Amino acid sequence: MKGRCPYQLSRNSARGEPEQRGERVNNTDIITSKQLIFIIIGAQTGIGIFSLPRLVSAEAHQDAWLVVLLGALVPLLILIIIERLGRRMPESSFVGMNHLLFGRWLGSAMVFLFVVYVVFFQSTVVRLFTEITIVFLLPRTPAPVVALMVVLGAVYIINKGARVVARVNEVLFWIILPLLFIIMAPLINADYTEILPVGEAGVKALAQGVLSSSNAYAGMEVLLVFYFLVKSKGEIIKAGILGLGWTTLAYLIVTLVCLLVWGSEIIQVINWPMLTVLKTIKFPVLERPEILMLAVWMGVGVRPIVNMGFAAAFSLSEVLHVKPDKYFHLVVMSIALPTYILALLPANLIVAFKWAEYAGYTSLLAGLLYPLLMLVIAVIRGKGVQSA
Repeated sequence: MKGRCPYQLSRNSARGEPEQRGERVNNTDIITSKQLIFIIIGAQTGIGIFSLPRLVSAEAHQDAWLVVLLGALVPLLILIIIERLGRRMPESSFVGMNHLLFGRWLGSAMVFLFVVYVVFFQSTVVRLFTEITIVFLLPRTPAPVVALMVVLGAVYIINKGARVVARVNEVLFWIILPLLFIIMAPLINADYTEILPVGEAGVKALAQGVLSSSNAYAGMEVLLVFYFLVKSKGEIIKAGILGLGWTTLAYLIVTLVCLLVWGSEIIQVINWPMLTVLKTIKFPVLERPEILMLAVWMGVGVRPIVNMGFAAAFSLSEVLHVKPDKYFHLVVMSIALPTYILALLPANLIVAFKWAEYAGYTSLLAGLLYPLLMLVIAVIRGKGVQSA
């Protein structure tokens, strides 16, 4: 492939200056480093926060909060790997990187595998989203209807481009921020002995818990795609750390509240420990405030579907040479349809939880091993990659 890769930015854009990017990338897909913070938070913080305390306490018991902190090291490593990879090829998109490193055919195949992963990941989020909505908000609504509403909402946002995706993430972040403080209200009656003694779970249990908690941080891999769209490449590592820091803080608060209110033994038998805690919060005006809070959380929980969906659609449209201003919506629908169908396949909640566990493990392949392989090849090829 001679000349400039069709999925590359110019030298001006690499320095942070926007440019006309031809047929495949337009101004609606250019985002700032600040917006990247909210995208990373949105990609990581979703429905999984409802069940995270149960998963980590099953492995580490009263040390569950500790493995939440240690689990953040995995996405931090992913962030560093992707940032180093992007720094070596600042003008190349995710698809362009794959073509340069693996060749056109194998590179395109790698992108397709990434899209398949996103579809599977999205389907588990949609299914769990549907289960929570039916149980707590819409008990008489059929699951296919709830899932369809979620998918169509995500499709609408994705079609608007990366900039709108980023703005939606930012708005939802500020909406949920007060709820993070509200959920700490039960700490008035907390039993702080529930998290003592620290470290009693042992090294093996902590290691297993770190694996479970790292699955909850899935989503950092969207940076593989969004790196190319950020104007100021030099601020990406800072944005990633801030986004990951907020996610870690939110997970830590929720896990600690559940541990201090219920104890590790009780939350292991509760499907959605965070929602159970919300039910204990009382307000003079609202009879059931958890319904209002849950409704807001549901809006926030859809963010991983939007962010991952855009990353997959943007990449697939480049591989297929689809013009974003004409046929991008067809690419989005081609991803949304199998996502919707897969979301309805689990026979019950137990199967859905098992799918979510598998999705967490595959996220380690897509988010850690995949970019690490790309970085190793880029380092081996050295300057040849940068000038390709």
